[in-house]
Order: sequence, then C-alpha cells, then structure tokens
Amino acid sequence: MSVLKQRKQSMETKFARDGELEFHARIRAFRSLAAWARSENGGTSADEEAFVKALIREDMRQPGDEAALAVARDHLGGLVEDARLRAKLEEFTRDARSAAMLAKAS
Repeated sequence: MSVLKQRKQSMETKFARDGELEFHARIRAFRSLAAWARSENGGTSADEEAFVKALIREDMRQPGDEAALAVARDHLGGLVEDARLRAKLEEFTRDARSAAMLAKAS
C-alpha cells in the first residue's frame, strides 16, 4: 500500500472515530441536561428518559444546540431562563467532551 493510501485511510479512520466520540459526548450531555431538568421541575425518571429521547431525536433531525434548546424550553415550560438553559447545555457538552477525550486516551 502506498504511503498516500495509508495516510488517506488513517485520516478517514480518525474522522470516523472523532465523529463517533462527538456523538457519544452529545448523548452524554443530553443525559446530563435531562437529569438537571428533572431536578429543576421534579419530574419522574420516565419523564427524564422521554426528554433524552426527544433531545436525541431532534438533534438527529436538526443538529445543533438551537434545536436541543427548543426541545428543552418546551419540556421545562418556561421554568428556566434561556441564558441559564444555554449555559447548562454548554457546561454539560464541555464536560462530556472532556470525559470522551479521557476515555479515548485510556
């Protein structure tokens, strides 16, 4: 195999792995957001799981924070300010990415 083909294959493998890590980090962030939302509004574990599924479904349909935030706003029914909700999602996403990178390193 030529050096260029090897390099191309390793780049494709890295791209796929990075995408997988980002996907798992996103799911972890959504789970953290749902657990936090449950503590804010006093929902049940079934509500929490339904919220996670709604976040994942919406993120698959329309990737990005705005779609997830819209689902979260609907779920919380105005109990939490938008700025706080956005800050929590960013915090959970940052933490999830760090955890994913640590898992990748070990």
